[in-house]
Amino acid sequence: MIRVFAYLAWRSTANRVARQIRQLRSPRYLAALALGIGYLYIVAVEQRPREAPAVGARWIELLGSLGVVGAILWGWIFGVERRVLAFTPAEVTFLFSGPVTRRGLVQYKLLRNQLLILFNALLWTLILARERFGTSPWLRAISIWVLLTTISFHRLGASFVRTSLLEHGRIGLRHRVVSLVLLGAALIALAWGLRDALPSIAAGWSAGVGTFLDALTEAAAEPVPHLLLTPFRAMVRPLTAHSPAEWARAMGPALLLLLLHYVWVIRADTAFEEAAAETSLRRAEQRALRGAAAPPALTHRSVPRFLRLAPVGWPGGAILWKNLLGVVRLRRTRDAVVAFVVASIAAGLLSFDPNGSLAHAAGWFTATWAGLTIVIGPQWVRNDLRSDLLKLDLLRSYPLRGRSVVAAEAAASTLVVTALQLGLVLVAYLAFLGNTRMEPDLQTRSVVLLAAVVCLPGVNYLGMLIQNAAALLFPAWVHLGAGRPSGVEALGQNMLMIVAYLALLAAALAVPAALAGGLYVTLEPGIGGWAALPALVVLQVGVAAEAVVMIRWLGAVFERIDPANAGFAV
Repeated sequence: MIRVFAYLAWRSTANRVARQIRQLRSPRYLAALALGIGYLYIVAVEQRPREAPAVGARWIELLGSLGVVGAILWGWIFGVERRVLAFTPAEVTFLFSGPVTRRGLVQYKLLRNQLLILFNALLWTLILARERFGTSPWLRAISIWVLLTTISFHRLGASFVRTSLLEHGRIGLRHRVVSLVLLGAALIALAWGLRDALPSIAAGWSAGVGTFLDALTEAAAEPVPHLLLTPFRAMVRPLTAHSPAEWARAMGPALLLLLLHYVWVIRADTAFEEAAAETSLRRAEQRALRGAAAPPALTHRSVPRFLRLAPVGWPGGAILWKNLLGVVRLRRTRDAVVAFVVASIAAGLLSFDPNGSLAHAAGWFTATWAGLTIVIGPQWVRNDLRSDLLKLDLLRSYPLRGRSVVAAEAAASTLVVTALQLGLVLVAYLAFLGNTRMEPDLQTRSVVLLAAVVCLPGVNYLGMLIQNAAALLFPAWVHLGAGRPSGVEALGQNMLMIVAYLALLAAALAVPAALAGGLYVTLEPGIGGWAALPALVVLQVGVAAEAVVMIRWLGAVFERIDPANAGFAV
């Protein structure tokens, strides 16, 4: 069966490469591939340091192990690797009906996932130049492959545990009691072992990078942290080896950890199936006792009260409701809301710490990400026409005008991106709340927060109209549907879209921003900072006027599209 899976994976990869080569006859794919390769060359080759880095060799292993800890914790919190086991319709049709066990299907998907890991290993081999690590390029590539594969296996196993706990309640908890007890004991022991080292780490942060890393190294050398970091150091140690003999000695524990994680993933999936079967049996028995022959029907009670759709109102509101409900029902959305609430409370409390270095770093980090979401947010959030155009025939059958469809579709993604940005801005604001010596002062930061609340929705709405216009006018350049394309050409195409998007957004905001700026300069000598209020009003009116014009235009374009000849492709 392994030979069959290897053949299937090889032929699938070869066919995909051949299809992408044929696509290079199209200018858009050729330009995207060239831009993607150029970007990777700049990142992997031109940006490598020509001299040894400032971070000493004694810190590389520690920082690498802490990075691995962060990647693994991310998997425990969000469980993102579960998508690795997603099967395509063709795989479901041919593999699920064949004589293939569940374990065999999991092994096949893990084998297919190795293609992405190998590409990342090659990329990181080029980035981690020999000036940083003493091993040869081949040994570096093997070390990175082992590290990335182990992390992928661990995150997949952690995702199984989370899914079992969330979907099967007490039965899932009973199957995971040993691993959960060990994880809880490790976290408690780590907190207990670092309680005395936290003041020195905080002082080192204020004194500089070198002092901070020295304090972190001393804290990691304590018995409990050293014991807990041992497996993570073993995963990173082959990368820090400076000779083949040292590399061979370090590779043994790393390979052992890889094998143990593979066994854990296979057994975790088996336990997951057992928990699911046991839960289904228990529910069937309970229904039989209650005399319920069929599962309860989905009612309006499954929808939160504030998200229920009114029987009358703006027709486009139904599409807006549908797209927002599709986002709100996702588990990752609920996890993100909880994470923002916890981060806001923690940032507000830490901001009043006399040292305040941790809150200061968190504030600048979240503020930077809030700014980046203006650029990359429209690429992430796609609950608009970029997802719904594949059902164009259904959209056109609704008794709605084209402008209503476009306005509602763009509004749904705008609300999601704006909520994300305001959450990041709020965390940054709370992180700086207790800093009385910071410039700008608290009053100015409060005004900036209020301006963000007022301005971001309009700016994001214009941006989403631009994204949806690209999907309507140039569907071949925009990926439609929920999935995301991968590969170098996809990277280059995303970069082209981001550059074009920023240019169009800047051009759209130029006139309203110029009018608002001119009004502020005119009124500021007379009324001072209060001149910002009429300037914001002018800015919002200008943005709203442009949005109305774009909605009318795109609505007419939408109504002229023939669903039979649209040619939209996934």
